[in-house]
Amino acid sequence: MRITAALLTLLLLPACGGVRKQVRDAELLEQGGMLEKAYDAFAAAHERRPNDAAALVGMRRVAQARYDRLAQQASERYMAGDRDGGDRLYAEAQRILRVGEQERLELHVDPLLEQRRTSARERWVNDTYQAALAAFQADRFEESRRLCSEVLREEREHTEAQYLARMAELEPRYREARYAAELGLWRTAFRTLERVTDKDPGYKDAWTELERYRRAATWTLAYVPVYNGHLYQGSGIVTGAVPGSIETQLGAAVKQAVLDLDDPLIVLVDRENTEQILAEQQRSMEGTYDDAHVVEAGKLLGARYVLSVRILRFDDIFSKQAEVQAVLLDTETGAIRLSEVVRVNKEEIGRGAPRAQLIDRAAKRIAAQVGAFDPFKR
Repeated sequence: MRITAALLTLLLLPACGGVRKQVRDAELLEQGGMLEKAYDAFAAAHERRPNDAAALVGMRRVAQARYDRLAQQASERYMAGDRDGGDRLYAEAQRILRVGEQERLELHVDPLLEQRRTSARERWVNDTYQAALAAFQADRFEESRRLCSEVLREEREHTEAQYLARMAELEPRYREARYAAELGLWRTAFRTLERVTDKDPGYKDAWTELERYRRAATWTLAYVPVYNGHLYQGSGIVTGAVPGSIETQLGAAVKQAVLDLDDPLIVLVDRENTEQILAEQQRSMEGTYDDAHVVEAGKLLGARYVLSVRILRFDDIFSKQAEVQAVLLDTETGAIRLSEVVRVNKEEIGRGAPRAQLIDRAAKRIAAQVGAFDPFKR
């Protein structure tokens, strides 16, 4: 047994010598100020022999020195007003603390570092907010919003920044709406100011102004179908179709599509006179009305604008296509303000009743043209 123990001791001596050399090398690196390399050398020795006290103590000593150095540098940056530089050093110091905790090194934390970091953060928040306020006062609204966003990323409950950010968003829209109103672009003014009241109904006098713009921007529309007798003759549309039936169906679809726009600025005038006008057209020799008749019909219906729709081509059996002309006229001047030919082909419809689909698609396209019309643009 004594011989075996002696042999084991002889075998372990080289290993012991290797660890001691690693520790000495680590100490030399430490003395030379190369703390990161010194820590790695101590850690390597500790890994080879976990019970080596010198290696463990060296790890703790070097880690503490590295932390203290970074904490001091971070504090200096914070006190100098360099928050970004301080935060970079602070993050590195925190990483050393986390590693030390994993290795159970029991490092000491600088209590002043957190205080200085907090103070630097508060100064940065205040300075950035003041810069945002100055940008707002100089009408640099986008810059003000950006700076407010930076403040709020740092301090979500910063109520002044929240308010200023809202002001910086709404004020340019408010001014844009007022300017549009000065130019008589009432529809543009209404739409722009509506974006303000949707966000903040109590913003300045926006709600009162919005109502004023709405009254000025609202326009009345009447629908007047134009009868095309040729559709019901010879190889026209469906055999046996009642003359005027397609116009009636299209008229109902167009009016519903306009209502579906849910546009508060369009007032659709819909009275029984519409059917009477169509019946009178059918009784006429030519079965058509010129623009003057359509304008007069619009006046009878009490509308400023009249939408005149004429079916040029309609086939729901063979080619399954529709071609419809929509004309928007000003009843005061008789001027044509909009003229479009809407086409629907069989590739656009699916299974089911082709007539209903052709009419529905044509109606929605006509309504879209009406919705895009701005009577105040010249």
